[in-house]
Amino acid sequence: MKVDWREVAVIVGLVFLHGCSSLLPSERAEVRSPFSDYLDAEIRYSQAIPGRTSRSELFSLGFDPLSEGNGKMLSFIDVRLMFVQPNVPINYLPDGLMQCLEAKDRCVGYAFEFNKTDTQRVGSFWADVFNFRKQRELQGWTFRAVFVLVDDKLVHKVSNGEPNIRHFEVKRNPLGPLQGAGEFFSDQLK
Repeated sequence: MKVDWREVAVIVGLVFLHGCSSLLPSERAEVRSPFSDYLDAEIRYSQAIPGRTSRSELFSLGFDPLSEGNGKMLSFIDVRLMFVQPNVPINYLPDGLMQCLEAKDRCVGYAFEFNKTDTQRVGSFWADVFNFRKQRELQGWTFRAVFVLVDDKLVHKVSNGEPNIRHFEVKRNPLGPLQGAGEFFSDQLK
Protein backbone atom coordinates (compact mmCIF):
# COMPACT_ATOMS: atom_id res chain seq x y z
CA MET A 1 0.00 0.00 0.00
CA LYS A 2 1.44 3.29 -1.12
CA VAL A 3 0.99 6.41 1.08
CA ASP A 4 0.15 9.67 -0.68
CA TRP A 5 2.13 12.27 1.28
CA ARG A 6 0.12 15.12 -0.20
CA GLU A 7 -3.06 13.78 1.42
CA VAL A 8 -1.25 13.37 4.74
CA ALA A 9 0.06 16.95 4.50
CA VAL A 10 -3.45 18.28 3.78
CA ILE A 11 -4.92 16.36 6.74
CA VAL A 12 -2.16 17.56 9.08
CA GLY A 13 -2.62 21.12 7.80
CA LEU A 14 -6.38 20.99 8.43
CA VAL A 15 -5.85 19.68 11.95
CA PHE A 16 -3.32 22.46 12.59
CA LEU A 17 -5.64 25.15 11.22
CA HIS A 18 -8.58 23.87 13.24
CA GLY A 19 -6.59 24.26 16.46
CA CYS A 20 -5.47 27.81 15.62
CA SER A 21 -8.56 29.44 17.06
CA SER A 22 -7.16 28.64 20.51
CA LEU A 23 -4.21 30.91 19.66
CA LEU A 24 -6.48 33.97 19.55
CA PRO A 25 -6.07 36.34 22.48
CA SER A 26 -8.58 36.44 25.32
CA GLU A 27 -9.12 38.85 28.17
CA ARG A 28 -10.73 38.60 31.58
CA ALA A 29 -11.56 41.58 33.77
CA GLU A 30 -12.95 41.35 37.26
CA VAL A 31 -13.47 43.96 39.93
CA ARG A 32 -12.72 41.89 43.03
CA SER A 33 -15.80 41.28 45.08
CA PRO A 34 -17.08 38.94 47.76
CA PHE A 35 -19.86 37.89 45.35
CA SER A 36 -19.62 34.92 43.02
CA ASP A 37 -22.15 36.31 40.53
CA TYR A 38 -24.90 38.88 40.03
CA LEU A 39 -27.52 36.82 41.86
CA ASP A 40 -25.28 36.46 44.92
CA ALA A 41 -24.78 40.25 45.04
CA GLU A 42 -28.52 40.85 44.62
CA ILE A 43 -29.42 38.39 47.41
CA ARG A 44 -26.99 40.01 49.85
CA TYR A 45 -28.22 43.46 48.83
CA SER A 46 -31.80 42.42 49.63
CA GLN A 47 -30.70 41.38 53.14
CA ALA A 48 -29.80 45.00 53.96
CA ILE A 49 -33.04 46.50 55.33
CA PRO A 50 -33.40 50.28 55.80
CA GLY A 51 -34.25 51.20 59.39
CA ARG A 52 -32.85 47.90 60.74
CA THR A 53 -29.42 47.14 59.28
CA SER A 54 -26.41 48.62 61.09
CA ARG A 55 -23.09 49.58 59.52
CA SER A 56 -21.38 46.43 60.88
CA GLU A 57 -24.18 44.22 59.54
CA LEU A 58 -23.87 45.92 56.14
CA PHE A 59 -20.13 45.25 56.19
CA SER A 60 -20.71 41.59 57.09
CA LEU A 61 -22.97 41.23 54.02
CA GLY A 62 -19.90 42.04 51.90
CA PHE A 63 -20.45 45.76 51.38
CA ASP A 64 -17.34 46.91 53.21
CA PRO A 65 -15.16 49.42 51.33
CA LEU A 66 -12.21 48.86 53.65
CA SER A 67 -11.84 45.08 53.74
CA GLU A 68 -13.61 44.06 50.52
CA GLY A 69 -12.55 47.11 48.52
CA ASN A 70 -14.04 48.59 45.36
CA GLY A 71 -16.35 50.92 47.25
CA LYS A 72 -16.44 54.67 47.51
CA MET A 73 -17.02 56.39 50.81
CA LEU A 74 -19.43 59.27 50.30
CA SER A 75 -19.75 62.37 52.46
CA PHE A 76 -23.05 64.10 53.14
CA ILE A 77 -22.29 66.49 50.26
CA ASP A 78 -21.57 63.57 47.87
CA VAL A 79 -24.91 61.96 48.80
CA ARG A 80 -26.69 65.26 48.28
CA LEU A 81 -25.11 65.78 44.86
CA MET A 82 -25.96 62.21 43.87
CA PHE A 83 -29.65 62.32 44.74
CA VAL A 84 -30.79 65.97 44.80
CA GLN A 85 -31.40 67.24 41.27
CA PRO A 86 -32.39 70.80 40.29
CA ASN A 87 -35.54 69.72 38.45
CA VAL A 88 -36.81 67.35 41.19
CA PRO A 89 -38.64 68.84 44.19
CA ILE A 90 -36.91 68.05 47.48
CA ASN A 91 -40.11 66.63 48.99
CA TYR A 92 -40.10 64.01 46.22
CA LEU A 93 -37.09 62.29 47.81
CA PRO A 94 -37.61 59.09 49.84
CA ASP A 95 -37.84 59.48 53.64
CA GLY A 96 -34.37 57.97 54.20
CA LEU A 97 -32.73 60.59 52.00
CA MET A 98 -34.67 63.33 53.78
CA GLN A 99 -33.28 61.98 57.09
CA CYS A 100 -29.79 62.18 55.58
CA LEU A 101 -30.27 65.78 54.45
CA GLU A 102 -31.49 66.75 57.92
CA ALA A 103 -28.67 64.86 59.68
CA LYS A 104 -25.95 66.52 57.57
CA ASP A 105 -22.55 65.46 58.99
CA ARG A 106 -24.03 62.40 60.68
CA CYS A 107 -24.95 61.06 57.23
CA VAL A 108 -22.54 58.97 55.13
CA GLY A 109 -22.87 56.83 52.08
CA TYR A 110 -21.15 53.94 50.36
CA ALA A 111 -21.21 53.35 46.60
CA PHE A 112 -20.10 50.02 45.15
CA GLU A 113 -19.62 48.70 41.65
CA PHE A 114 -18.71 45.07 41.09
CA ASN A 115 -18.32 43.43 37.71
CA LYS A 116 -16.88 40.44 35.99
CA THR A 117 -16.36 40.20 32.23
CA ASP A 118 -14.73 37.69 29.96
CA THR A 119 -13.75 38.67 26.42
CA GLN A 120 -12.84 36.04 23.87
CA ARG A 121 -11.63 36.56 20.33
CA VAL A 122 -13.46 34.05 18.15
CA GLY A 123 -13.52 33.15 14.49
CA SER A 124 -10.75 32.42 12.05
CA PHE A 125 -7.21 32.69 13.37
CA TRP A 126 -5.82 33.69 9.95
CA ALA A 127 -8.52 36.31 9.28
CA ASP A 128 -7.75 37.79 12.70
CA VAL A 129 -3.95 37.70 12.35
CA PHE A 130 -4.01 39.29 8.90
CA ASN A 131 -6.55 41.89 10.07
CA PHE A 132 -9.36 40.95 7.67
CA ARG A 133 -11.94 40.20 10.35
CA LYS A 134 -11.78 40.38 14.14
CA GLN A 135 -14.63 38.95 16.20
CA ARG A 136 -15.03 39.33 19.96
CA GLU A 137 -17.54 37.92 22.40
CA LEU A 138 -17.95 39.62 25.76
CA GLN A 139 -19.90 37.97 28.59
CA GLY A 140 -20.34 38.91 32.22
CA TRP A 141 -22.27 40.92 34.77
CA THR A 142 -22.14 44.20 36.69
CA PHE A 143 -23.82 45.23 39.95
CA ARG A 144 -23.94 48.72 41.46
CA ALA A 145 -25.33 49.67 44.89
CA VAL A 146 -25.50 52.80 47.02
CA PHE A 147 -26.18 52.71 50.77
CA VAL A 148 -26.97 55.78 52.87
CA LEU A 149 -26.55 55.65 56.66
CA VAL A 150 -27.41 58.06 59.45
CA ASP A 151 -25.79 57.42 62.84
CA ASP A 152 -24.57 53.98 61.68
CA LYS A 153 -28.09 52.86 60.68
CA LEU A 154 -29.07 52.18 57.05
CA VAL A 155 -31.78 54.64 55.95
CA HIS A 156 -31.77 54.29 52.15
CA LYS A 157 -30.43 51.97 49.49
CA VAL A 158 -30.64 51.75 45.72
CA SER A 159 -29.12 49.36 43.18
CA ASN A 160 -28.93 48.67 39.47
CA GLY A 161 -26.86 46.56 37.14
CA GLU A 162 -26.70 44.16 34.25
CA PRO A 163 -27.16 40.53 35.29
CA ASN A 164 -26.35 38.99 31.91
CA ILE A 165 -24.07 41.00 29.62
CA ARG A 166 -23.72 39.47 26.14
CA HIS A 167 -21.96 41.48 23.42
CA PHE A 168 -20.71 40.33 20.04
CA GLU A 169 -18.47 42.62 18.01
CA VAL A 170 -17.22 42.17 14.44
CA LYS A 171 -14.64 44.44 12.76
CA ARG A 172 -14.15 43.88 9.04
CA ASN A 173 -11.23 45.24 7.05
CA PRO A 174 -11.55 44.35 3.35
CA LEU A 175 -7.93 45.36 2.71
CA GLY A 176 -6.64 43.29 5.61
CA PRO A 177 -3.19 44.37 6.78
CA LEU A 178 -3.22 47.32 4.36
CA GLN A 179 -6.39 48.81 5.85
CA GLY A 180 -4.66 51.25 8.20
CA ALA A 181 -1.60 51.87 6.00
CA GLY A 182 -2.93 55.17 4.58
CA GLU A 183 -3.52 56.61 8.01
CA PHE A 184 -0.12 55.38 9.19
CA PHE A 185 1.74 57.07 6.31
CA SER A 186 -0.23 60.33 6.61
CA ASP A 187 0.63 60.42 10.34
CA GLN A 188 4.31 59.93 9.49
CA LEU A 189 4.30 62.88 7.10
CA LYS A 190 3.03 65.34 9.73
